[in-house]
Amino acid sequence: MVDILGGRHLVTRKGAAVEAEAALQNKVVALYFAAARCGPSRDFTQLLCDFYTALVAEARRPAPFEVVFVSADDSSQEMLNFMRELHGTWLALPFHDPYRHSLNQLIHAATFSPCLHFLFQAIWWKQSSCLQNHLKASLGRSWWN
Repeated sequence: MVDILGGRHLVTRKGAAVEAEAALQNKVVALYFAAARCGPSRDFTQLLCDFYTALVAEARRPAPFEVVFVSADDSSQEMLNFMRELHGTWLALPFHDPYRHSLNQLIHAATFSPCLHFLFQAIWWKQSSCLQNHLKASLGRSWWN
């Protein structure tokens, strides 16, 4: 379980609540910071969705990887619409969770949207070579360059 999300509830794109500890146990977690109004976020979200879908489809159940969306949207409706329109079946911090705001200030405010951070036992990693290779194949270039 990733300690940074311990004790939290997450939501699915259908609005169902799940306990973070149960959903993320023994998984590598990627925190995904993005907003619907941001063009690069919308472009990257589709690539991330394709990567996530392929990775989860090939993994043994339960898949050892999960994305948790941390919205930088202006409203809960904007967040839910973005999740329903473009996201994979990943989870999200609820819009009204004060921790979502704190994480956005701590991490997202210092970077550009979109931003993907990988968590391994509460150690933060900003990139993944596997994801970079997938993006290079999809885009013909690295997303980070």
